[in-house]
Amino acid sequence: MGFPALGIDLLSNGAALTAAACLYTSNIAWTVLYDMIYAHMDIKDDAKAGIKSIALKHDADTKKVLTGLAAAQIGLLATAGAVSGAGPAFFVGSCGGAALALGIMIKRVNLKSVQNCWWWFVNGCWITGGVISTGLAVDYLIRLRNSTLTKVKSTQV
Repeated sequence: MGFPALGIDLLSNGAALTAAACLYTSNIAWTVLYDMIYAHMDIKDDAKAGIKSIALKHDADTKKVLTGLAAAQIGLLATAGAVSGAGPAFFVGSCGGAALALGIMIKRVNLKSVQNCWWWFVNGCWITGGVISTGLAVDYLIRLRNSTLTKVKSTQV
């Protein structure tokens, strides 16, 4: 996942390994969530063809499953942040923003409409990914500013 390029040895750094595992698993939950919405676009064809898709298996409970996947994604994302020492901007921006974006998507997506599923599949990932990225960027910029201020203060002493 790029950690060796950053000079981080996951095998000797338990916190980094935990953060990486949580982040990786969070992304799996996110992928399955979006795939489930995408699968609803083909649900009629799957039924006719006898394909046992995830959408058919959970058709009556899809929004509950999506909610569980979103909760898992956000929980794992938050755990990765906690283990890696992320700041409030990450938790509010990335975790809170993703929870809000996913909650709105799950509430509003019309799983019986191919066009609506497509819209949420295409745009929902950008919205959710955007808020996660924004939270990460703001957290980084705050840390950078604080570290710069600390260096300036230490040179003034």
